[in-house]
Amino acid sequence: MMELKDKRILVLGKGRTGTAALRFLEGRCKMVSVKDEKEDGPFSALDPRAYDLVVQSPGISRQHPFLLECDKAGIPVTNEIELAYLHTDAPIFGVTGTNGKTTISTLLHSILQSCGRNSGLAGNVGQPLLDILEEGWDSFVLELSSYQLEGVSHFRPRVAIISNLTPDHLERHKTMENYLRIKARIYENMGPEDSLILNDDDPWLRGLDAKGPRIYYFSRTHKVSGIFLREGRIILNLGKEEELLPADALEIPGGHNVENAMAAILAAILAGADPGCAAMAARKFPGVPHRLEFVRELEGVPYYNDSKATNPEASITALSAFPGKRILVILGGSQKKVSYKQLAAAIRDKGALAILQGSTAGEIREQLQQAGIKDFQETKTMTQAVDLCRGIARPGDVVLLSPACASFDQFADFEARGEAFKEYVRSI
Repeated sequence: MMELKDKRILVLGKGRTGTAALRFLEGRCKMVSVKDEKEDGPFSALDPRAYDLVVQSPGISRQHPFLLECDKAGIPVTNEIELAYLHTDAPIFGVTGTNGKTTISTLLHSILQSCGRNSGLAGNVGQPLLDILEEGWDSFVLELSSYQLEGVSHFRPRVAIISNLTPDHLERHKTMENYLRIKARIYENMGPEDSLILNDDDPWLRGLDAKGPRIYYFSRTHKVSGIFLREGRIILNLGKEEELLPADALEIPGGHNVENAMAAILAAILAGADPGCAAMAARKFPGVPHRLEFVRELEGVPYYNDSKATNPEASITALSAFPGKRILVILGGSQKKVSYKQLAAAIRDKGALAILQGSTAGEIREQLQQAGIKDFQETKTMTQAVDLCRGIARPGDVVLLSPACASFDQFADFEARGEAFKEYVRSI
């Protein structure tokens, strides 16, 4: 428990987590104020020594000059996740990684609820943890972004998952090594009674040196200690092998979702769920919004919303979810300083037709051309791209919004982009 009563606390940022921190702190400390550079001007005008504690919102880099000044002045900096962790005794099951973490978190929560646990869901997936901290949950499932993990120091989940690691947010984290170092904060404080689950098919995670917790793995390609896929069947291996369910019994499409399901099932079992119950709950899971979400079929063509694909690797994965189909994939958005070279190769190899729109259309076009692709289309906006797809698509094709980019050129976030896509497709 962090002692707050006599502290003067500054909350940086007025977004969801900053507002949640303000609500939580009011009445618990000597003084709390909230500042946002967009509304209140540069943080550089603030004196760190006027505060005893600073709460950093995830959208503000830990390398912000004001926070570095706090470090020099000896003023502690924390964040919403850390603050909540220090005010609960309920076990936490944490999920991070580049792709798949929302599906894993939501599925893990669904399994735990189905198997008798009264578990809350929070973090990057939706509500701030502070907002549900006192609602009587017996545990919490948290989706954790690198921005959230960047600000923790004592945080310790009972079970942690790292789904995979591919280049993302390098405009903030600069290198993959630093990105991995920040993701690794999810397990840094874990002990021998805690469990860490890693993707053994991921080259960045295979052989990761985590000294504290017990380590388990999931794999689609080979037998591991944990959970794996063999001849189309999901096998639990915790000392002895136990077949749980056929992979094709899952409602959520795509091989990547087999990985997500294995990670969530294993985490639920390590958290105390019965294996049979966990497998049954996973079978029934319908997926989550904006992740290969079926919208409608129009003139023999299904439309899918994968707006959460905010990096090239997520879009490459989505392209693999429809074997044997010609895919018209809508790409483009705002920049994240990543390469689209592998995405272009995947589009070429799968015979997909790229429809480019948004601020990054020119960058993606350049990579498509370098990959030898001449057949692609360009529009200005997402709705224009949908109209173009409708004119080109034939029965049996698939129209897929999977932008491979952030959304901030046209939308507030990927949810707003996905909702706009669904609304427009349903209006046709």
